[in-house]
Amino acid sequence: MILRLFNTFFWSFFFAIGYISVYRRIEEGTIRLYRSKQTMLKFSELILVMYASTVEISLRILHHFLTTNMWTMVNLQTVVVLYTCLTLRNKGINFLFLLVVMATFGSYGTLTWVLWLALIGLLLVLVVVNRQSVWLVSRFKRYLAFVLLFGTFMWFLFKAFYAFSWRSLWLQLFCYICVEAIVFNYSTLLKNRGAASAQLLYETMHDKLTGVQNWAKFNQDFQLYHELMLSTQINEISLVAIDIDHFKQINDTYGHLAGNAVLTSFAQNLNTYIRQVNSEWSVYRTGGEEFNVIMAGSNQATAKQIIQAYRKQLRNLKIRYEDTEICVTVSVGMTKLLGNDVRAEDTIKRADQYLYQAKQAGRDAIVTGY
Repeated sequence: MILRLFNTFFWSFFFAIGYISVYRRIEEGTIRLYRSKQTMLKFSELILVMYASTVEISLRILHHFLTTNMWTMVNLQTVVVLYTCLTLRNKGINFLFLLVVMATFGSYGTLTWVLWLALIGLLLVLVVVNRQSVWLVSRFKRYLAFVLLFGTFMWFLFKAFYAFSWRSLWLQLFCYICVEAIVFNYSTLLKNRGAASAQLLYETMHDKLTGVQNWAKFNQDFQLYHELMLSTQINEISLVAIDIDHFKQINDTYGHLAGNAVLTSFAQNLNTYIRQVNSEWSVYRTGGEEFNVIMAGSNQATAKQIIQAYRKQLRNLKIRYEDTEICVTVSVGMTKLLGNDVRAEDTIKRADQYLYQAKQAGRDAIVTGY
């Protein structure tokens, strides 16, 4: 009895840890491949379902062809099912996975109509689990109570398939609850560690004062866009260099704290405007009062119209600092990314030349070229 308990717990524990580790690695890896959040999530979850389905089917095949303990395999399958349903966000992709689950559990023997109804009931339970996943995993006690109810339902359902002993049922149920408790804590550990890493990455890629992306991120994105253009995946890319006019005068007149308030308000205003035009575009702070925008897929004529429209609405921005109201204008230099621009500096230097010409022309102006 003790040996069987140890055997079941041993394999369930290390399998669950391994499954979650690989699951998280796939999730993190696929997320980095896509810039579009919507596309990213769908692609990532589709890969995760393929992985989870492969594991489910493999466990079923292993039991069929090998002498592995059947109930240990069922325990492992149940861990995979619940964890996957709790992490997927796309309802359609989750339902696709549940069809695989139905097929694998339904292949354990000839099913009566009562057992088919029970499996359909299980599917409905898992649909609810998927939709209430955030609430279920928000507290350990809540999750553990659910696991106890879910595990009891599952193992009584399995007992209806096969007439195994009550001792085996309580043994497997005990191991299942223990493993699920470990799964929760290990998953929480990975999630917290991932959140800390994401926060660190965010801080290294964003300007602390304004909150927009910084030079390091600009350089990284430029290289990506340059490669996409060379591979003809993007026809044209416009680069915009924007400088706040008379910023030194603002600092000298109102103080550096006022200057910081101007930088922050302007950056957020520009970023909001750009994201409304195209959610894939970003604003980068590449110097003291200089900002850049990479407009992928936009020719210079269109890009100029967008920035001209922004300059008009910028006149409505009133930046309040203490009892003072500060208005700003901008000078803009625009160019396009060329195939022989091998470094970010090559393109931004050219954009800066046109920005300088805009300032020489009296500021509050746009100069374009390439």
